[in-house]
Amino acid sequence: MSFTANLTPDRDTGLGAWTLRDFAQTIRTGRHMGRGREVLPPMPIPAYKNFNDADLAAIYAYLRTIPAVSNRVPEPLPPGPAVQAQK
Repeated sequence: MSFTANLTPDRDTGLGAWTLRDFAQTIRTGRHMGRGREVLPPMPIPAYKNFNDADLAAIYAYLRTIPAVSNRVPEPLPPGPAVQAQK
């Protein structure tokens, strides 16, 4: 199970400490901070990873303007055992 990230500029729980380079590398590689764990759905990385530098800079700049919200998001959970459908 994955959870949506806090994309607000909160320094402790959001993107406030991220640089434009961190943001662009995350989108382009599909890895947290460009080198960490895989970014999971619901983030549509395949749709975003081909954005050009200007597009990524514009998205980053916009995300810096929204109000910061302190909201620690849980780490992703591994999938549970498969459940058989009842008939």
